[in-house]
Amino acid sequence: MHASDEEDAQARRAQTSLMLLWSRITELENLQQKFGNMKDLLGELVELHQDIVARVSEDMSEAVATTMKVAQLRQLVDTPIAKILSNAIRGNM
Repeated sequence: MHASDEEDAQARRAQTSLMLLWSRITELENLQQKFGNMKDLLGELVELHQDIVARVSEDMSEAVATTMKVAQLRQLVDTPIAKILSNAIRGNM
C-alpha cells in the first residue's frame, strides 16, 4: 500500500506539473500575441512619425522660401523708402 500511495503522489505531482506547464505555455502564447500587436502598433507609429517628419520638412522648405521672398521684397521696398525719406529730410532742412 505504501508503494501505491507513493505512485498516487507521483501521479498527482506529474498532473500538477503538466497543468503548470500548459498554463505557462498558454501565458507565453498570450504574450506572443501581445508582442505581435505591439510590433504592429510600433510599425504604425514609425509610419506616423515619418509622415510628420515629411510634412515638417515641407513646411520648413516653404518657410525658407517665404523668408527669402520677404527678404527680397524688403530690399526692394526699403531702398525707395530710404531715398524718399532722405529726400524729404533734405528738402525740409
